[in-house]
Amino acid sequence: MDINAFLCGRDVREIRVGQSGADVYEIDGEMILKHVRRDALEGDKFDTYSREALFYQEKSQKGCSYIPEIMDAEVTEDEIIILMRKYDMPALTDVDDQILDRIADLLAHIHYDEIPSFLKDADDEMKLMTDDEISQCLNGWKSVFDEHPGAFDIEPLEAIAEKINEIISWHGTEKRVITHGDFHRENLLTDGSGALLICDWQGVKVAGESEDLSFFMSRLSADGIKIDPKSFAEKYAKAVIELNGETIDPELILKHIDVSNVITTFMYWHYFLHGNPEERVREVYDKMMTDARNSGV
Repeated sequence: MDINAFLCGRDVREIRVGQSGADVYEIDGEMILKHVRRDALEGDKFDTYSREALFYQEKSQKGCSYIPEIMDAEVTEDEIIILMRKYDMPALTDVDDQILDRIADLLAHIHYDEIPSFLKDADDEMKLMTDDEISQCLNGWKSVFDEHPGAFDIEPLEAIAEKINEIISWHGTEKRVITHGDFHRENLLTDGSGALLICDWQGVKVAGESEDLSFFMSRLSADGIKIDPKSFAEKYAKAVIELNGETIDPELILKHIDVSNVITTFMYWHYFLHGNPEERVREVYDKMMTDARNSGV
C-alpha cells in the first residue's frame, strides 16, 4: 500500500503519532490505520508489531470472530501497515456479571483457538533460575529491607528462594494456549451487535492460560475496579466447557495466578522498591507471602 496515495483526499485524524514507534490514524471516521517503520523503532519493537500483523493476516483469512475486521495487513523487512475497521470501545466503568461473562467467553475463544503457524515453536515458557540469579534476587530484596531496619523478616523469603525452581517447574505444567499478552479493558472493542473483540496483538504468544486472566484483573485493580478472582475464574471455566466441552479447574487457574505472582515478585519487584516507603514495600511483600500461602508453594 502506498500510504500517501491512500491518505490523499481522505478525512484523516491523527490518533497517535510516534508513540512506541507506531503512527496511528482514523480514516474517514470508519477505519484505523497503523503504520510502523523499522527506522523509527528501538530494540526489538519492530518484531512485536510484525507478530501482530502476521497474527492478523492468518486469523483474518480464517474468519476469526474475536479480532477486528482487517482490510489490509502488510509486513516487509522495513515497514508494517495494518488497516482495520473502526470500532467503539465498550463502557467498562461499571463492570458487572454480564460484561464479565462476555469477557470470559472472549478469553475462552482466544485461548482455545488454533495456534498460528508462526507461533507453534515459540513457547514463552519460563526458564529455571541459576544459583547466581537466585542469590542476586535474594540480595536485592535484602537491600530493600535494609532501608527499613527491623521491619521485615527475611526467613520466609529465603524459604521461597530455596524452592523457587520447584515453583517455576510446577507453573510450567500449565496448559499452553494462545495468549493475547496485553489483555486489558482499553484493548477491548465492540461491534454493532455488541460482540466483544480485542485489538493490539503485539504481545501474542504461547503461554499459560492464567496469564491473560491475571493481567486483566490486575489492570482492573490498578484502575480501582475490584472483581472477585474466584468468580471470574469460574466464569472462564464455564465459558471453556460451553465452547468445546473441556473441563478445567478454576481453583487450578487461581493457583497458577498466585504462583505466577510469587515468581514475578521474587524475581523483579526488588528493582522497583528501592526508595519506597515501608508501607509500599510491605504491600508488595505481604501479597507475595499471601499468594505463596494460598497456592501452597
